[in-house]
Amino acid sequence: MHNPTFLKCDGADTVVIFIHGLFGSPNQFVELADAVYNMGCTCKCVLLPGHGGGMSEFAKSGVADWQQHLQNEIDKIKLDHKKIFLVGHSMGGLLALNSSMLKENNISGVFLIATPLKVHIVDPKSILRKRQLLQLPRDNEIKSAYMKLNSVKMPKRFVYLPPVRTIREFYKLMKQTEKRLPEVFVPVHMIHSRSDETTSYKSATLFYKGLRNTQRATFSLDKSWHAFYYGDEQEVVRDKLLEFIQQD
Repeated sequence: MHNPTFLKCDGADTVVIFIHGLFGSPNQFVELADAVYNMGCTCKCVLLPGHGGGMSEFAKSGVADWQQHLQNEIDKIKLDHKKIFLVGHSMGGLLALNSSMLKENNISGVFLIATPLKVHIVDPKSILRKRQLLQLPRDNEIKSAYMKLNSVKMPKRFVYLPPVRTIREFYKLMKQTEKRLPEVFVPVHMIHSRSDETTSYKSATLFYKGLRNTQRATFSLDKSWHAFYYGDEQEVVRDKLLEFIQQD
């Protein structure tokens, strides 16, 4: 099941909101949310509109719906917490950055995981890795992770491509966010894997250059996939996130 989660830490003045990406799920943040909660922060993992059901529901949603949903979650939580951190995976990071630009949200920081400003389309290594993923048996830990974290149920009889409108909106969101990066004034930390088969590692450089009016830092992983992280590199993501929240 793919459901939003809320871990309330009594007396906490800090809340961390986790935002998944296209086809993603709140489930991918279970370990990170537990670590943040154990550190003494309230945690919220959102489920974006159109996710958690079938392709027909997904096709009715879009960037505006997802951005507004995140805003609604921020509006509900900011009344009871002094500090709000946004953690976004992939497209969720783009939504987080755009929310951070609104001064009234008073966001304390944004943590990006595999967030794209450039995606792999014809890169040979990326194509090879995607083919490898398709050929892996269903019980392989990588293939299993991708299947479990995909919150949009695909039709069984054929491969259903995402609606053209959705893909168009996604690319537009990337371009618009890149242009607006100088408007970000909250601290941003970014973590990218050089082996990510979806998000180009060049995104890290583009983010660093664009976020010129705020404190920012980039961290690299070597072997993890876009939606699967090996144990040792998952620990790096966790540790960097906890450090980011604590240093504020």
